[in-house]
Amino acid sequence: MYFLFGFVFRVWDVTNVPPSLYWDEVSQGYNAYSVLTTGFDEHHQFLPITHFVAFGDNKAPVNIYLIVLSMIVFGKTALAIRFPSVLFGSLTVICAFFLAREVFWQHKKREIIALVAAGLLAISPWHILLSRASYEANIATFFTVLGLFLFLFAKRRFGLAYVFSAVSFVVGFYAFTAHRVFIPLIVLVLALLYWKDLLLKKKIVVLSIVVGLVLLLPMAVYFLNPDSGIRFSEVNIFSDTTVVDQSNTWLKEDNNSLAGKIFDNRRIGYFMLYAKHYFDFFNPQYLFFTGDVNPRFSTQASGELWLWELPFILTGFYVLLKMRNKTALFILLWFLLAPVAAATARETPHALRSETYVPVYELLTALGLVASGVYLYSKRKLLQWVVIFVVGAVALFEGIYFLHGYLVTFPATYSQEWQYGYVQAFAKTEKLKNNYDLVLFTNYYGRAYIYYLFYANISPQTYWQEGNPTADVFGLYNVTKIGKYEFSDHLLEPSDVGKRVLYVLSPKDDLTNLRVIDKVNFLDGKSAFLIAIKK
Repeated sequence: MYFLFGFVFRVWDVTNVPPSLYWDEVSQGYNAYSVLTTGFDEHHQFLPITHFVAFGDNKAPVNIYLIVLSMIVFGKTALAIRFPSVLFGSLTVICAFFLAREVFWQHKKREIIALVAAGLLAISPWHILLSRASYEANIATFFTVLGLFLFLFAKRRFGLAYVFSAVSFVVGFYAFTAHRVFIPLIVLVLALLYWKDLLLKKKIVVLSIVVGLVLLLPMAVYFLNPDSGIRFSEVNIFSDTTVVDQSNTWLKEDNNSLAGKIFDNRRIGYFMLYAKHYFDFFNPQYLFFTGDVNPRFSTQASGELWLWELPFILTGFYVLLKMRNKTALFILLWFLLAPVAAATARETPHALRSETYVPVYELLTALGLVASGVYLYSKRKLLQWVVIFVVGAVALFEGIYFLHGYLVTFPATYSQEWQYGYVQAFAKTEKLKNNYDLVLFTNYYGRAYIYYLFYANISPQTYWQEGNPTADVFGLYNVTKIGKYEFSDHLLEPSDVGKRVLYVLSPKDDLTNLRVIDKVNFLDGKSAFLIAIKK
């Protein structure tokens, strides 16, 4: 039932909310389409195992191959691109139930805690939003939760499940970059906490380790390639030279004294910067009121968690600390490790890179909620009805407010952040292009070429012949010309001279000597693209 409930929340009108595929989704979709039809990716690499080069950001492969399967069913559509995230997000709800039951197997109310944890994940605003777009992290979170359940299941019941746990963790490792830090850490925690149990089944444990390492061999080879660090170098805080500059300034002011070399050290600066980013993830404003500042990960009007969950999360922590056993330590360490990788990024708090937080928050809430219910039922029956009424009223208000904001207000307000308008713009230019020698399409919103490939139904073979992908100094790729189309930040190019040109511009461009013949608006009515010709 919870699966169906969660699935409805995640799949309802998913092709329109969010209002458009953003460029990473389109890139995943086109690479999946290319693999499905040719066996090669966008850059003519045969069935990539460790990564898809894509924009040069080396996308994780698991989600793209799932989209390949989805396209077999749904065709080359937005639904096909988003369906794997919808499906695996919904399946995570089921995994949360079984994981909670294993985590709290000694608790008298384990079945109730498991049901509540699954129900909470099914309606989690954090998880719903990340399940409605094609996010690699959402796939990785499913395999991480599944791996945790299988490990605990193997420890207590069926030893062979250790092998399946290892495979699940490996798939999660391949599925998203941030999980390549979290998964080894949480596996280490499991090994340290339950080493005695592992020794009891050491043959199957050794087999599981061997299977996991063998499956990871391609990734180990990939990590030896300098290109594997491109994405990390692009987003991490340790490439911020202002820390080094500040350290050098302070050292100079301290005349390179011993105290200055100790306290003004750039390593201390980076440690403090990392600590700040780490603790950003505990910001109540982010968690309960506004959510992530990026509109792709939050409605901007609601928190990542329900506000009514707060007292039960705190209660869950209290109960956990009183338990003083391995279960409590496991959950606490999971909670502390969840943002370790995400905290290295420049943008924090980041809801996507820390998605491993979502299940543990719901476990804590479920534990606190059940403990509160038991206490109130046995000792404070009158107060119990007051709490039920107050929490129920707040939850109902928050739920309606969130759904209205997300399904009604959000698409119109933030359509630009979702690159809305490319579909409509290319639909118009494809009808007109035969009347012109050149279509000059603005790159103002970024990566226009990938939308052209996908929505104009350009075959991979045609792209390989006519495209000209070039990498910048950071190793990131862009394409400036395919067939009649040129993608540029500039209006007038040398290639314009003596040609009939159709211009597709942003409202920021200079329209001097041009006449607008059509336009595409964002959903809030503001101009997105202007289609023009020379006067």
